[in-house]
Amino acid sequence: MKRHSAPYRRPVSMLSDRTSAMLLAAIALLAVIVRLAAAFVLKQPLESDPLSYFTMAQGLAERGELLDLYGQHAFFSAGYPLLLTPFFALLGSSVAVALGVNMLLAVVSTVLIHRLTLALSDNRWAGLLASLAYALWFPGIWNATMLAKENLSTPLLIGLALCAVRVARDERPIGAALIAGLLWGASLVTGGSTLLLCAGMGVALLILWRARGSFIPALGGGLCFVAGAALILAPWLHATNQMVGRPILTTNAAFNLYLGNNPAATGKFVSISDTPLAKDWEATRLRLGETGNADRLQAEAIRWIGENPRRAAELAALKLVYFWQPNIPDAADFAASKAVSSIRLFEVAQYGLILVFGLLAFRSPLIASDGKWIFAAMIAGFWLIHAAAYIIIRYRDPAIPLLIAMAAIPVAAWLQQRAARRNVLHAA
Repeated sequence: MKRHSAPYRRPVSMLSDRTSAMLLAAIALLAVIVRLAAAFVLKQPLESDPLSYFTMAQGLAERGELLDLYGQHAFFSAGYPLLLTPFFALLGSSVAVALGVNMLLAVVSTVLIHRLTLALSDNRWAGLLASLAYALWFPGIWNATMLAKENLSTPLLIGLALCAVRVARDERPIGAALIAGLLWGASLVTGGSTLLLCAGMGVALLILWRARGSFIPALGGGLCFVAGAALILAPWLHATNQMVGRPILTTNAAFNLYLGNNPAATGKFVSISDTPLAKDWEATRLRLGETGNADRLQAEAIRWIGENPRRAAELAALKLVYFWQPNIPDAADFAASKAVSSIRLFEVAQYGLILVFGLLAFRSPLIASDGKWIFAAMIAGFWLIHAAAYIIIRYRDPAIPLLIAMAAIPVAAWLQQRAARRNVLHAA
């Protein structure tokens, strides 16, 4: 069957399979070297969320018990520590082993973004440029230096986007939809904010339906997507039912909802100690248990939203703005570390370029229209769900590689055109 929504193609510089593979391997190696160097220089402390992920993986590997620092089973998303667990069991529980896993994930993300860019444009130079941009992307480097769930959620999101594009183009849609379901299920266990990423698959199935002129292939793909997700989610829901008394994705969602919707909420993270529930927080948490406390938090958040709809709407709008806000260092950051703050200024410039070129690329004729619609749905879904809770800058990190892939295609074409003109002038 002829591929529909194919990208507009133009003559590009020849690049053999062997050369392309060698360059991609070199870029992947660069990504690892840069991240290892950053980890050595920064020496990130094991605290807060990273410490909880480490504790969960260590407990599961050494004692068969999934517990965080506070004795909770399902508060911190389990996907990332579940991935660390077999490595801890085999090689020992240590930060070095976890960082090694992060390096493997960086390589996977580098390769996936290359393949995703090729799917959008069929331009090998664009694929290599996107991989290089990801290898040198500051948030990706920063996340790799610590135990952050974004190290896993990023390749899961890229892989889901790649599968969605294949489904839309009728390229083994049943298998691609099944894998997409597995990836979506894994992403939900890794972080609940990926819930609406399924919108991308919805768009892909609509494109497939339209291309085939029949609803049956889209229905089959949708069922396979749901089946794939169930294969991942069912064991986890069964486990939480055994651990906390009912099947639940995470008890953290209610906590985040309350932090984003209470009298002290600002749209960004606020400590529970600054909210009205601070007075008897610890005692009540222990008395109600993990799910009981989650129910309490959810009820309080919903009650506050109902009583303050205008303020809740204002906060939701602020969160959507904060999601895209540049991570500009302030005076306190420079006082703490001039070197790190200076690097963050480069990050701001890098982010600005990715955002501008990535969004402009949605108008480029060089990119397949099916990819544009799928990416738009995934980015919008990932963005909008963050209006419910609160914003920390790194929460947007998993979605940025989609913009990197988009941005690389017209930029690579422009660079190729300049190189071609230069060659013509030299030949003359």
